[in-house]
Amino acid sequence: MPKWASPIFTDIRNAIGQNVVFSQWKGRPYMRSWVKPANPRTPAQMAIREYHKLLVKRYQELMADADVKTAWNEEALPYVVSGYNIFVKWGRLSEISVSPSSGTAPVDVTVTYKCGIPLAKAAILLFDGSSWSIIKDKGTLSEEGSFTHTLDAAGTYTFWLADLDVLKSGDSSPQPYQAITKWKPDKTNGVAVEAKVEVS
Repeated sequence: MPKWASPIFTDIRNAIGQNVVFSQWKGRPYMRSWVKPANPRTPAQMAIREYHKLLVKRYQELMADADVKTAWNEEALPYVVSGYNIFVKWGRLSEISVSPSSGTAPVDVTVTYKCGIPLAKAAILLFDGSSWSIIKDKGTLSEEGSFTHTLDAAGTYTFWLADLDVLKSGDSSPQPYQAITKWKPDKTNGVAVEAKVEVS
């Protein structure tokens, strides 16, 4: 992409008519052709938007702890981006779902996933409402797959794709802040579905 620099305009932004758009990304100025935004609001588009919104909200909630933010920023250093960028990117490339969503204990649950987290780091965690456990450790997942897991007791369970390499000093896995996503975009109905099972 051509670079643009001006000794007169050091910070120019927004569009000039419907021709050129000037902006900055991480402090680097750039310009591009203006394109009329498309917004068909299809169910698939709405599902992806909802999923993205949930990932951003999840990240913001976790970053209330400054040490967690530092851990995620350190994880992102080799990629020359921020912790936010890597968290949302890996989340958007991933999805997880379960079937059935309810039943009477014991329940055999089929967990289906697509993993956008680097496989050497990725794991699947289970949250039972009070504690976290590793049900598929890092190094055991493939890019896509499914497996059966048995839930033996009544409760509400959520399954998460996580990055186990993100750790605050002194912590050991699993930790809630390692968990990135528990959703799958439902592109037929325009929503993001949680990988949750209610067991009675």
